[in-house]
Amino acid sequence: MNRASPVWAVSLIAIGVTGMLMVIAWAPSWTSSAFTSTGQQIYYTGSSAKGPIARTIAGGAFMGPGMMLSAACVDCHGEDGRGGRFGMMFGPVDVPDIRYSALAATRSKDGTTTLGWTESDIERAIRDGVEPDGGRIKAPMPRWHMTDTEVQSVIDYLKEMDRR
Repeated sequence: MNRASPVWAVSLIAIGVTGMLMVIAWAPSWTSSAFTSTGQQIYYTGSSAKGPIARTIAGGAFMGPGMMLSAACVDCHGEDGRGGRFGMMFGPVDVPDIRYSALAATRSKDGTTTLGWTESDIERAIRDGVEPDGGRIKAPMPRWHMTDTEVQSVIDYLKEMDRR
């Protein structure tokens, strides 16, 4: 074995780690100017101006910076917020329409009327993974650890989607 090989490998790893840390540290400043609102930035990047937003998934597994760092609302719900049916590792998932008009609409099915979601219901879904009727929202929907201001920004962005 060549003595230079381990040194070369360690050097390349160090360069890669340094590059990843630089991207994580500077990404919010690169991306924040590309969005018209904090809500839009969170929807598209999973990050606010402060950086990546921590989250957990159903069952409580923590997803901090570095774990699904690029996962954001847009990845499942789409650019228009309408969701759809997607193939995941564990099978197909029906992702709901999260435009504010769709969430807030009263629905009737099989003689049962379901009231539309309130802003408090949407906040609980984002933070706690709980539907208005108390049912749990299943994975892959994360539970976002957002500030009140960040949650309200996302809700405002869902309303903005209706105007497009």
